[in-house]
Amino acid sequence: MNAAFQLAEREGASGLTMRRLAQELDVDVSILYRLFRDKDELVLALCERTIEIELDDIGDVPEDEDWQDTLRRIAEVTWTYQTRFPAITLLSFARTTGGPAEHRMVELLLSVFARAGLPPAEAVLFYRTFIDTALGLCAHSASLSLLAPEDREKDDSAWRRVYSHLPEREYPATARHIDDLASLTQKAIYTSAVEAVLAAAAHAADRPR
Repeated sequence: MNAAFQLAEREGASGLTMRRLAQELDVDVSILYRLFRDKDELVLALCERTIEIELDDIGDVPEDEDWQDTLRRIAEVTWTYQTRFPAITLLSFARTTGGPAEHRMVELLLSVFARAGLPPAEAVLFYRTFIDTALGLCAHSASLSLLAPEDREKDDSAWRRVYSHLPEREYPATARHIDDLASLTQKAIYTSAVEAVLAAAAHAADRPR
């Protein structure tokens, strides 16, 4: 698993193949196929390992911790992880492993949303909305961080380089907001999305039944 992590981060998600990993470990590829049926099984094992790491970082949830603060901690760990391992994030963000680490993460998240006072159907809805939003935005940020430096600079500078020069008469709203558009960070967008989900869940929990 450690070698697979290192290989993916060094050579990108597409560089993680069974044959390339065998070369990295200096073993015959047949040995890997005794451990994993195919590359997809290896990827799912990596997904499980990433969830284990995140659960270790989240740690125990104090009984008196506010449910929203618990979810904020989970969201922060998830974001930190993608900044450390962007290639693994792209490999794993949309997968469902069905493994023991994922079992624990699902149980944790569902119990937190239930603690908010949501009925089962809404707890499930907000759990999926929360985790899919977080993982999707993490994958978006990871894909940007893996761009070639010149391509990343092109994207980062587009608001100033392109949008700030649009004619104000034709694009007045863009002109009014250009400074904020140019300074907005991926982390700020992520935090805003997480807070929006938490606010919606709190509002749903407060509705009369």
